[in-house]
Amino acid sequence: MDVYEKSLNILSIPSTATVEEVKKAYRKKALLCHPDKHPDNPRATELFHEISKALEILTDLSARAAYEKLLIAREQSKLRTKELSVKRQKFKEDLEAREEAYKNASNKKTTLTEEEELQAEIDRLQREGSKLLEEEITRMREEIEKQNRLSQEQTDNSSNYRIKIKWKVSNNDVNNGGYDYDSLYRILYKHGDIVALVFSKKKGRAMVEYKNKKSAQSAVEIEFGFANNPLILEGLWLKEKSANFSKETYTPKYVPNVENKMSDEDFEAYEALVLNNLRKAEAEKKRNLKT
Repeated sequence: MDVYEKSLNILSIPSTATVEEVKKAYRKKALLCHPDKHPDNPRATELFHEISKALEILTDLSARAAYEKLLIAREQSKLRTKELSVKRQKFKEDLEAREEAYKNASNKKTTLTEEEELQAEIDRLQREGSKLLEEEITRMREEIEKQNRLSQEQTDNSSNYRIKIKWKVSNNDVNNGGYDYDSLYRILYKHGDIVALVFSKKKGRAMVEYKNKKSAQSAVEIEFGFANNPLILEGLWLKEKSANFSKETYTPKYVPNVENKMSDEDFEAYEALVLNNLRKAEAEKKRNLKT
């Protein structure tokens, strides 16, 4: 079995496959054995090298033409050999031997056979490399890296890093225990970017959502607010509680402050709507990146 036939067997395609069919077969095989996708497979690198070399050979038109010419020559040679009698075959061999001796004696350049032409083309590809192969490998690597990035982003955003906040407020305290929207925002913002901050109509209650887990953990672990009226922060993601949110959409024009307070029921509904819209916006951003 020659190199070209071996390459066809590696990619599991017939000799009549087009260049696009060869590429498609390569991509399918590459996803099954790419070292970056299968780091635990010790033969992944070797298998990927084999299919890459097969692509290099099968997509070169010169090598392919030489191979097809070789097949035709082999078939014609079989027919001629079968038809020749023993006597004529001996005469043919003697004639070819004399011609070969004459060529050697005349010190003329020997014409390459079909097999030698094919091997020469393959050697040229190995020395110079194939631009098409490099492009395919680069595209495959970029695609895998993109998938890994999206997977990491989905993992990072898989939780809602929300914190419920409580502090002491007496019934007749009109200052809400010393906390208003601006003061609470300044206290919490030093831990990281805030996605939403809302107050409940009930005094001494608020909710904040951070953009990432690191910021939320920092706030829960070390923030205490004012020394004369400490804050109690509770990370909701720590409870591993799942909630069923309404499918209705609403885009708030502002984040309610201390003057725009809500009832407990409105607060919970607003909280669900804000977080639902944030998740939808993030999903839309990912779809746009894919296109």
